[in-house]
Amino acid sequence: MRKIIVLSDTHKNQKILRDVFKNENEYTHIIHLGDDFEDLNNNFDLTDNIELIRVPGLYHPGYKDGTIPAILEIEIEHWNFALAHRLEDLSKSTKPADIYLYGHTHHSNYDHIEDKHFINPGHLKADVDRGHKASYLVMTICNSSVDIHFKHLDGNIFRHKHIKKM
Repeated sequence: MRKIIVLSDTHKNQKILRDVFKNENEYTHIIHLGDDFEDLNNNFDLTDNIELIRVPGLYHPGYKDGTIPAILEIEIEHWNFALAHRLEDLSKSTKPADIYLYGHTHHSNYDHIEDKHFINPGHLKADVDRGHKASYLVMTICNSSVDIHFKHLDGNIFRHKHIKKM
């Protein structure tokens, strides 16, 4: 079993970033979907012995010049993931995924389209941005299922999805 914290759009807000981890423990991975993934740097107390997975946001020089791929395709516990900052970039994915994670909009979202799951954790830019409360995801992955909990900064779950492997 793996417990994954999924973040996006922290925009240098260290306080809110660290507030997330006051609510969470025993996580195995952190996924940052861009716009300031460097915000995890120097937070060694949160990231030591944790697998960090990151994709660049639109303003990252590596995204702009193509030296850092806009899409990352990974496998965790027999589940295939495609990660990108922008939903539009996921169309460039080279292999099918079970779950597509993206950020950019600052709006948490879940869509299930043709056996594909498209998920946006929201943002951690401010308490409220673009009319949406700050939010993140906690995903618990087992071989045959994934539980997805959308959470606000207080750690309360405001949406839950259970996905079974087809």
